[in-house]
Amino acid sequence: MKKVVCTWLLLISSAIVCYAQYDRVSVSLSVLGLNANEDFGGEYYNKYDTDVVLGGFGIDYIHGFPIVKNLFLETGGSLNFQTGGSDGERVYNADREWLKIKEQYRNFNLQIPVDFAYHIRISDNVSFVLFLGLNLRLNMIYRMKMSLNSSLPALRDNTGWINLLSSSEENMGSSSLTWNWFQVGLTCGFGFNINRIYVGLNGIVDFIPAFGYSEGDYKPKINSENVKLSVGYNF
Repeated sequence: MKKVVCTWLLLISSAIVCYAQYDRVSVSLSVLGLNANEDFGGEYYNKYDTDVVLGGFGIDYIHGFPIVKNLFLETGGSLNFQTGGSDGERVYNADREWLKIKEQYRNFNLQIPVDFAYHIRISDNVSFVLFLGLNLRLNMIYRMKMSLNSSLPALRDNTGWINLLSSSEENMGSSSLTWNWFQVGLTCGFGFNINRIYVGLNGIVDFIPAFGYSEGDYKPKINSENVKLSVGYNF
């Protein structure tokens, strides 16, 4: 009888482990790439370029809700700061006229992931996690400073810090030219749980671009792609 009770308690504890909720706090390093399409780049467009790269860090919180054995719904929030830019190289058109753009960006955002995470137990203390889902991004601060140099004097210009989310005259000048404060993207990645320590890597490709504008056949757009490395603690 004692053996039966012990076996039953062991089965119950195993089920609780499989279906237990969990919380995770982590810090992350990220790289954000901004890529313009051909309409945005015009005659200077190069589809193989990553136009601007930003680097930064974040503080993340995740809660895992059990669905079935080993499958969880993960959601939470992530505050991220990213900065960077591009010194640019001279790009030439067919007439050998050149343009050189130096850009600096600062971005502060809140990301809300909604992922399905599948846990594969490797040993008693180690599990491998695969996840796929959506990432909701709220851009709270998006600023840019730009200087243009060119063989054509009329194209030379310098700006101070511009609020890309503002339509005021001193910033973007029109609501149709402001960048998107809300973006949605596809996220996928993997991670390892080692005891209570979590290490993960994920990528995000946005469906809603950072910037988009349409006027007839002219549709300039800037897409964003994000890669994040996270180290956290499960509790």
